[in-house]
Amino acid sequence: MNMLDKAHVYQALKKELETKISRLQIAFDDLLLALTSNTKSSAGDKHETGRAMAQLEQEKLSSQLGQLTLLKEALAKIEPDEKHESIQFGSLIKTGNGYFFLSIGLGKISLDDENIFCLTATSPMGKVLIGKSAGDTIQMNSNTIQIISVT
Repeated sequence: MNMLDKAHVYQALKKELETKISRLQIAFDDLLLALTSNTKSSAGDKHETGRAMAQLEQEKLSSQLGQLTLLKEALAKIEPDEKHESIQFGSLIKTGNGYFFLSIGLGKISLDDENIFCLTATSPMGKVLIGKSAGDTIQMNSNTIQIISVT
């Protein structure tokens, strides 16, 4: 199993995040267009209900866009070429159970036939990993996990 390059993982995560933001922005723009181009119909109450539902959806999308923008700002604080001896924000960790990238909570991304779990330092797993180094083992649930390398 080849060691993944942290800069490569960082770029893949950044691209994944930008794709999510782009999709949400398109959905938001489409909804906005639908709301503004909707003229008053003879249906009356039915029209108002549809409009209210669309506005609720718009608020939800707006909130999701805001959250993803915050994740993008947090990700930008990572220096992908920086090497770490012990696990901290921005560390790529290879374990006996796979790769973890202590960054933003975006879940699993796939790169070079490997799955990388992107998690925050405040997640249960993140809290256990912080400060550990290559060669250490951690306990997560009932599993013992060997830390193979940290970059």
